[in-house]
Amino acid sequence: MAFNVGVDVGSVSVNVVVIDEEQRIVWEAPYVRHFGQVMIEVRRALEEVLTRFGAAHVRSVTFTGIHGERIAGLLGAPFEVETIAQVTGTVHVAPGVRSIVSIGGQDACLFQLSYTDGSWHLDAFNMNGPCASGTGSFIDQQSARLASSIYGADFEMSHEKVQKTLEDFIALGLQHSSPAPVACRCTVFTKSDMIHLQNKGEPLPNIIAGLHYGNAANYVSTIVAARRLEEPVVFIGGVASNPLQVEAFRQYYPSLEVPPHHTSLGALGAALLSHRAGRCNTVDLERLSEGLNVVEEAFPRAPRLELRWTVFDQHNEVPSWEGRDKRVPVPVYLGVDIGSTTTKYALIDESGTLRHKCYVQTQGKPIEVTQKLLRTLLEELGAVVRIKAVATTGSGRNVVGDFLQADLILDEITAHAKGAVAVDATVDTVFEIGGQDSKYIRLEATHPLDFDMNKVCAAGTGSFLHELANKLKINIVGEFQELALASQNPVSLAERCTVFMESDLFSYLQKGARREDLIAGLCYAVVHNYLNRVVGKRPVGKKVMFLGGPSLNKAVVAAFERVLQRPLVVPPHREVMGAYGAALAVKEAWERGEVSEKRRDFQALAQATVQFTESLCRADKHCHNECKLKIYDFAGRKSIWGGDCGRFEVSHYRGPSAENVFEARQRLFWEMVREHAHVLGEPTSASSPDKGGPVVGVPMGLHALEWAPFWVRLLAALGCRVLVSPSTDNRIALKGVESMTAETCFPVKVFHGHVQTLLDHVDYIFLPNVITMPVPAPQEAGMFCPMVQSSQYMVRAALNISDDRVLRPTLSLKQGPEAVSAAVFEALPKSWRMSRSRVAAAVRAAWGYQQWFRNRVQELGRALLSRVPALDPVWIVTGRPYNLYDERLNLKLGRHLARLGIWAMPADVLDVDGEDLSDFPRMYWGLGTRILKSAKRIARTPHWFGVHLSNFSCGPDSFIEHFYRHLLESKPALILELDEHSAVAGLLTRVEAFRNVVKNVHEASLGSADWNHLAAKLSN
Repeated sequence: MAFNVGVDVGSVSVNVVVIDEEQRIVWEAPYVRHFGQVMIEVRRALEEVLTRFGAAHVRSVTFTGIHGERIAGLLGAPFEVETIAQVTGTVHVAPGVRSIVSIGGQDACLFQLSYTDGSWHLDAFNMNGPCASGTGSFIDQQSARLASSIYGADFEMSHEKVQKTLEDFIALGLQHSSPAPVACRCTVFTKSDMIHLQNKGEPLPNIIAGLHYGNAANYVSTIVAARRLEEPVVFIGGVASNPLQVEAFRQYYPSLEVPPHHTSLGALGAALLSHRAGRCNTVDLERLSEGLNVVEEAFPRAPRLELRWTVFDQHNEVPSWEGRDKRVPVPVYLGVDIGSTTTKYALIDESGTLRHKCYVQTQGKPIEVTQKLLRTLLEELGAVVRIKAVATTGSGRNVVGDFLQADLILDEITAHAKGAVAVDATVDTVFEIGGQDSKYIRLEATHPLDFDMNKVCAAGTGSFLHELANKLKINIVGEFQELALASQNPVSLAERCTVFMESDLFSYLQKGARREDLIAGLCYAVVHNYLNRVVGKRPVGKKVMFLGGPSLNKAVVAAFERVLQRPLVVPPHREVMGAYGAALAVKEAWERGEVSEKRRDFQALAQATVQFTESLCRADKHCHNECKLKIYDFAGRKSIWGGDCGRFEVSHYRGPSAENVFEARQRLFWEMVREHAHVLGEPTSASSPDKGGPVVGVPMGLHALEWAPFWVRLLAALGCRVLVSPSTDNRIALKGVESMTAETCFPVKVFHGHVQTLLDHVDYIFLPNVITMPVPAPQEAGMFCPMVQSSQYMVRAALNISDDRVLRPTLSLKQGPEAVSAAVFEALPKSWRMSRSRVAAAVRAAWGYQQWFRNRVQELGRALLSRVPALDPVWIVTGRPYNLYDERLNLKLGRHLARLGIWAMPADVLDVDGEDLSDFPRMYWGLGTRILKSAKRIARTPHWFGVHLSNFSCGPDSFIEHFYRHLLESKPALILELDEHSAVAGLLTRVEAFRNVVKNVHEASLGSADWNHLAAKLSN
């Protein structure tokens, strides 16, 4: 008997299949992860094959997979492209299959097949791009983040441990009652949503299920797009072993099946192809051992890591508390920092000295972990202290603040800055790298005057280092820095996301790179990621303090030192600096008389069984999200948490609220829209004109958020019954995400959802090609972005809308109503028999209606400015209308600003037409021009500050943001980049931190001004 062996050496695992002469599978190796030790695992697997079947009976050994080609070359063995091998194997075990969903360690693919005379043909193929969200490694990362033991001296990373963690993770998720909404386009957004859900009390099973359902939705959106999957549909790859992911995919494809041997079908296909080709070959396993000692290729290199200037004190323990009278409880202040991966507390006395600290994993359970910290505190100090006041910070600050009845809840930017300057008042720059977030803070005279955080990539964070160390079986505590500092010649690695960096590391290992050189290279990668993506062009001061978990790592400190060519301040207890700063802040508030001692039973809180009941939110009759609220019992006290809008997260702000100008503008907008249109889902009005006219749908996305008054007035004047889609909710957004044929920004996806919502209710859908917008000067280009211009082409293709149902005039609004009239006339169905004169009259009326709307909006802005208290700062929020006024896209930013007492207004309530932008003669985009003109006005108005609202993957904003910051000169600016995620915590952190920065900058400017002169000037 002769056997053919197939070996699939993938990004995560090694899979082996043996077939006999009848093409039957006689042995399949157990699924095993290789952790980058590819040569060792391949040799081990092949040794078992040769032992089981005998070398004389093995006819061929064929390789496939991402690492298979190199090993095949080393052994002189055949290699098959993995896509062909996967399909060949799948067709063998599932004859007649038409659609193959394949998700492996780092790849997500779709194969669509047809057959001729018994042979398969690949009709279509699609694959994930340069992001590994949704793959097996992506799921592994999320399960590991919630694992019970990650750091510590008892570290052990093995296939069995990872598999057990993943199995427990999935088993917990299968207990879900309702999958929570989790965005899965990007690892950072996924973590943001999951952490936000944890912090507001969503049960872990629902969050885990939401991750898998979001993963399926993302695959359908980005890989399947608008393709129709012919049955039978099968699911293959390592992720197909995950029953929760299978359940999620069956929401879309109920007949989806997982075939036998689904993890090893690439290996099976490789063996089958060699069998059918009649190949014969032998392998010398000693050559694999030689491969382990292969001469290093010419890699790009970086300087050796060594600490030259930084004073790095390894002793990080709190000194013993000597000299106190143990009979008298000592007054203390407690700061608790609830982060994405770790939770810590700091206890200080009345002199501000740190007396006790604790640092543990959050484990996705902020309240339970806080209880654990309380028990530690009570056991170790107990009756010897009296906690006068409590402050919370970090991503879980609100829910834990509520649980502890905190006296002060503050953002982590402010907390870290407070702690840093208490340690060293001369520090002018703070680098803080946490588990998921990285932060930059610029200080002046001990006050933060500017800051930024990472936006859409976790590369360069603590989780980045930890996850990659795990993949290489390296303990992040101790072993990691020892290896990195032992490197004589670090490999220079590119800045990449965690999953693709993992692939790079394994590739370098196969090419002969030493493990210690790669670990040292990772330290440099963290530094360059941080400096390029977080700090950017902001100034790095003379004295830099480095905080956060990675600051405990000598090798990372050495990499910063080498790149910056200066020492860093790495103070003791830096891993709890946020908690320390929070404790100092609440101590100062106590001393100012702003807080007083509360009666708290910490023992009862520590031992309490936290329970909750669920209820649907009915707080806003106009909101249709039907969010589930968690009504908690905190040791006898009721507390309400949940909802997408953040209504309850900001309820701890005690100051006066401000007016919500965003809401006022939207009331005006919808009032004018409803004058001539009906909103889908609202009670029918008897005032609709021309009851016999065709029903035309206007999707309320993209350009419609500004131009809907024009569209509905025009269509109504032409005798149409106009139906507009309702405000965006999660249902509409999900429809859009699932219908996409290409990867775009979130507003375009939402627009697809609005169109789909209307389709079954209208005769025609209004989808104009809007090319330009009106401009105040002829030299301005006034272009809409290509995504807006081409939106009707994309949505027609995605939703398969027939041409005869679409009204799609090509409109250059810059050219005025006459040109618009001609375009509209040409686009109308001939069956309407509309005269040119009627169309022209309708366009003129609609043009005047739109201008009236714009005038009323600007009157609204002037009225608001007249009501702002003298000398109060005003935030001007720039952005595109579909960001500024769609509350699902902007996470209800206007509401949050008003509740936090921030006077803010969207930029289009200002008249900035007269601003000179001649220094940007090539500004192509109309809305970009408006944004930059607003920035100029903000820069020269003393009490105005700029906030820019953008979207992940917005092409125009990729350079407009740089111009925006340039125009604001020395004024701080806040850039909010949002996407599909619904987590509001990150947005609120940035808003609260910026409020503190604005306060410091504004007070500094007022302190040097003539108050009477300035007050008179600002009141005019």
